[in-house]
Amino acid sequence: MVDFDLSAFDAVDESYFIAHATDAVRWVWTYAGPGHPKTIEISNRRAKKDLHETARQQQAIVNGKKWKAEEQSVEEAKEDTVRIATERLLGWHLEDVKTGKRLPDLPKLNGEPLPFSEANAMQFLREPRRIDTLRRALEWLGDENSFTQRSATTSGDSLSEHSSSTGTKKAAPAETA
Repeated sequence: MVDFDLSAFDAVDESYFIAHATDAVRWVWTYAGPGHPKTIEISNRRAKKDLHETARQQQAIVNGKKWKAEEQSVEEAKEDTVRIATERLLGWHLEDVKTGKRLPDLPKLNGEPLPFSEANAMQFLREPRRIDTLRRALEWLGDENSFTQRSATTSGDSLSEHSSSTGTKKAAPAETA
């Protein structure tokens, strides 16, 4: 009998993106996968908004009125882009590159500890000088491989083998120190 379990093809509930790394430490962001309750809630909220907008458009057409879509300002568009990169973010931590172990320290911004919160993530990514981090996070979120389960032959790979100069494709959860 062949053991062919289709659940092996399910997307993972959480995956890890290396936001930044040095030779000694990497800053790892944990994102909610497609089946995670947070992602489902976000998807449902967006779908309701889209359905409401479609209904308004159809109602205008039925009533013989011209439809004019709402325009977004540049600031609103930028804010939406940052929100897309942060709303599925579940947390972040520092890891020792050599051991892969989670470090108890927080990342610092301008010498001050930066604990995880969605507000801190938004503030960090709003800064125009951090556009590369925002771009890489968005690309990683859009990569279909970011939330796929790793095969048995790759399950022992180190985190560094899944990263590149453009970001992380996949990462294993860190062990606690």
